[in-house]
Amino acid sequence: MRMKKWYAIQTYAGSELKVKDDLNDRVLKRGWERALERFTVDGEETYFLVPVEEVITSRSRRTAGTEYRIPYEYDLVAQPNERIARGEVIARKPPRHMESKGKVVDTEALQRVVVELTNRNEEEYLIPADKRIRRDIRVGEKIRNGVPLTSDGDEHFVVANRGTIVARDKVRRVVFREGDGKERARLLNEKNLVKLRKGSEFDEGELIEGEDHVTSRASGLLKVKEYKDKRVVTIQRIEKRRLFPGYVFGRIGLEDDEMMALIDGVKGAVRYVGSRFKPAPIEGPEMKLIKRKAGLLEVPAAAQAGPAVGVASASEPKVEIDFSVGEVVEIVEGPFADFTGEVKQIDKEAEEVTVMVKIFGRETPVSLGFDGIEKL
Repeated sequence: MRMKKWYAIQTYAGSELKVKDDLNDRVLKRGWERALERFTVDGEETYFLVPVEEVITSRSRRTAGTEYRIPYEYDLVAQPNERIARGEVIARKPPRHMESKGKVVDTEALQRVVVELTNRNEEEYLIPADKRIRRDIRVGEKIRNGVPLTSDGDEHFVVANRGTIVARDKVRRVVFREGDGKERARLLNEKNLVKLRKGSEFDEGELIEGEDHVTSRASGLLKVKEYKDKRVVTIQRIEKRRLFPGYVFGRIGLEDDEMMALIDGVKGAVRYVGSRFKPAPIEGPEMKLIKRKAGLLEVPAAAQAGPAVGVASASEPKVEIDFSVGEVVEIVEGPFADFTGEVKQIDKEAEEVTVMVKIFGRETPVSLGFDGIEKL
């Protein structure tokens, strides 16, 4: 057995992880464990490395799977700026109980449509259950002012301001007469409602609406913004990018013939870097770079001090955007929504962008978050 040295195995792009797994299996089957250095990466033991970095991409924002409307009656369970996995609970609305003894004196089934305006405020429309809502009134659809919500065009249910439909559900307005004789109306969600009929009596503390929760449909980094009517939770997808596409690395001490036998017949493994027939070890600055990227070698303090704007620390995923300075984009949030303008400045550290908007023939700088603009 030779002294262990670093080697790079060239692979077809996209097959790095499969090659890594096949090489690990081959080492175990042939009993070569002592001839290779073993590493622990993300809790997994491996003899080969495919260095990756975590990147938050702006492409994953403002989509149906990554943005959630959380009314203030819900409690946030997940913490801002922390990771969340698909299926985990983001927010929870606690069950509702009777505050005092009471009796149901009236109930009315309603359909609720919530329209979010361009300034992120909301308008709520409560429509009787016996009316039919138009088929094109769907969550996520944009809607103009003056558009009727019902099929019969009832003027009582016409959208007052343009915006986006963010909620459509069934609710029930329940009027309780409490012990002091006063009547109190509550708007309860139909899907979590206990059986309530006119004349039903409830004791203090008795359940009238069950618990509800919002679960994540994606995995990533959780961001929260506060608005007048609700919180908006965004799940920023974290991608794992290969730092050296087409390469797998290992610290190997096998003989030359065993080195060649290691990769012979492994699908996707092409050759060792340096020579097709005689493996050549990697040394010097190149190997230091690979070890730093793989987290095996500490980054010099000088390189960590005073990071440039947009450069993430080793423990945090960096932010990657898919627009650039000079590009014309559309503003999708705030009072300048639907304006277009040229990107003048990008601040990755603050996750803000400055867009030059022309108003009355004069250019005005507008500062926005990355999720406040979209590519044309």
